[in-house]
Amino acid sequence: MWKKVESNNYIFNYLEGSVAEKEIKEIIDSQEGCFRYINNTLNVDFKGKIEYYLCETAEQVGELYGDNEPCNGFARRPNKIYAVYNSNIRCIGFHEDAHIISYGINIPDSAGVREGLAMFFDRKWHGISNLDWVQFYINENKYKSIVHMLDDEEFYKVDCNVSYPIMGAFTEYLILCYGIKKYKEFYSFQKVKEGFMKVFGQDIEILEKEFREYINLFGISDELLHLLRSLK
Repeated sequence: MWKKVESNNYIFNYLEGSVAEKEIKEIIDSQEGCFRYINNTLNVDFKGKIEYYLCETAEQVGELYGDNEPCNGFARRPNKIYAVYNSNIRCIGFHEDAHIISYGINIPDSAGVREGLAMFFDRKWHGISNLDWVQFYINENKYKSIVHMLDDEEFYKVDCNVSYPIMGAFTEYLILCYGIKKYKEFYSFQKVKEGFMKVFGQDIEILEKEFREYINLFGISDELLHLLRSLK
């Protein structure tokens, strides 16, 4: 049986007797913190409440979403998030909330850009920073070009373990270098390639080259290389 609880900015649906029910207070505290940070960073004021369905399995997420495709987490406009929450997988945090909140600004035509913003808020992938992952992929000759990943067909061909951290680190680079105001202006363009030139004054090829130069300023230790190799 589904149960429901509301907080200031959320509605949480969870199953009776589930791990989510036992940890619902911690879930509320966590998501309210994420909500404040995303809104403050993007300087937006999300209207209404985000509604979570905390499921016990990926299969259940697919059933509730309606496509019957197993998935750990998915955001559906305008305000619904379906996520696995059990003893092993706790698919909450910034990512899906960032999608829902940023959709109030725009939905650019590139999944890579949309996922990059969500990953900017996540900061990490499997507990390792996005920047460290990019350094690793460059070192191992597994880096994938942002220019190509702006195209959805190409983006979805790339392993998400590679594409998500790269796009997240690139988004962080743009925000740090140009500021959140300019990034929001860019995000407001439906066609992202046009947005790069209009807002940043450079095409994506030049911006990616500068991003690679920025990444090369950071070293990567042998210990971290060993750890990341063991995770792949």
